[in-house]
Amino acid sequence: MSKNKEQLYAERAQRIQQAIKFEKNDRVPFLFSGPGYAPKSQGLSQAQFCCNPDAALKASLDAMDALNAVAEVDGINTTQAGCFPCLLTEQFWSKVSVPGYELPEDELYQVKEEEIMKVEDYDFIIENGWEAFVEKIRPQIHNQELWTIHQEWMQKNVPTLKQRYQERGYYAVCCAVTEHPFEAVSGGRSMSKFFRDCYKMPEKVKKVLEMGMDYWVNIGTQIPEITGIPGVWAGGWRIAPSFCNPKLFNEFAWPLYKQLIERVSAAGVTCVLHVDANWDREIHRFLEFPKHSCIVSTDGQTDIRKAREKIGDHLAFMGDVPASVLAMGTPQDVRNYVKNLINDLGKDGLIMNTGCDMPFNTPKANAEAYVLATHEFGS
Repeated sequence: MSKNKEQLYAERAQRIQQAIKFEKNDRVPFLFSGPGYAPKSQGLSQAQFCCNPDAALKASLDAMDALNAVAEVDGINTTQAGCFPCLLTEQFWSKVSVPGYELPEDELYQVKEEEIMKVEDYDFIIENGWEAFVEKIRPQIHNQELWTIHQEWMQKNVPTLKQRYQERGYYAVCCAVTEHPFEAVSGGRSMSKFFRDCYKMPEKVKKVLEMGMDYWVNIGTQIPEITGIPGVWAGGWRIAPSFCNPKLFNEFAWPLYKQLIERVSAAGVTCVLHVDANWDREIHRFLEFPKHSCIVSTDGQTDIRKAREKIGDHLAFMGDVPASVLAMGTPQDVRNYVKNLINDLGKDGLIMNTGCDMPFNTPKANAEAYVLATHEFGS
C-alpha cells in the first residue's frame, strides 16, 4: 500500500532530525534548495517569481514534486516566502535590480551595492536605535511597490507556510534568515567603506553592531514561533575568514556571531550555519556551539572534508554540491561528486544539499542525477 502524505511527512521529518542528532539513519536525507532553479524548471519567468509570491511558492512546491517523482525528496532547506528581492534587500541594506522593473523579464535579480548608509548614520543608530534606522533606510533601498506586495503577503501567509509544504509531504528545515549585524551594515555602507570604518572608528562600529543583536535574535526566534518551523538560516558571509583577517575576525565577527547562535539555539531553534566563502582557518570554532544544536552548511569554498575532520560528530553537515558542478558539469560529474562526498563524510550526520542554492541554469538531467545519486550512495 502506498503511503499517504502524512506518513511520508512523519518519516521525512524523523530522518532529518536523526541526521541533525547524528543518529543512525536508513539513508542520507535530501533537501531541495533552489529559488533560482524552481521558476526556471517550471516555466515561470524571473519577473513572475520575484513579483508574484503565490506563483513563486507554487513553483517551489512543483519543482520539488518533479524531483520527487524521480527519487524521494525529504524537504526544503528554507521555505519560499514573499518577494525574494525584498528579502535580499532586508539582509544586505542594498538595492536589488528586479526583473520586470530594472531588468528584462527573465534575467536574474542583481544586488546593487553602493554607499547608502553614511558615516553619520552610526551616530543615528547609537542615539535612536537599530530599528529606527531600519525604518529610515527602507524607503531608500526598497522597490516600494514590491515591498508593499511582500509585506501584505507575509502577514497573510507566513503562519501557514509549514502547512503548505507539509500538505505535499515535505519537511521545512528553515523559515527565515537571521544574520550577524556585520552583514547588513557592510552592505549599507558598501564593503570597502565598512572595512575602513572598522579601522578608523572601531569602537563606534562595535557599538552599532552590538545594538543590532536583539533585532536579529528576535527574527531568529520569533518567526519559528509563528510558523512552527524550528530552524533558521544563521548567515555568516562577510564575516568569513577569507574576508576578515584574524584581528577583524576576533574583534568584530566571532564574538557576536557566537552570541547570535547561542541565543537563538537557546530558544530551541536549529541554526543552519549558512557560511559562504572560505572558513578553513576558523572552522574549529564551531566546536564552541552546543553539540547537535546546529547544522554546518558551506558553499564549496570551505574544505568540507577537513571541516568534518575538525568538527567530527559535534555538528551535522549539509553536503555542499557546488553550483559550478550542477550548472556546468555532466550528470556523471554530479553523480561522482555526491558519491565521493558521502564516502568521505560518512552517512551519519549528513544531509544532502547544494553549496548555497541550485543555480537557475541547472539542467534537468543534472538535478535528477543529484537526487538519484543521493539515494544510490546514501542508502
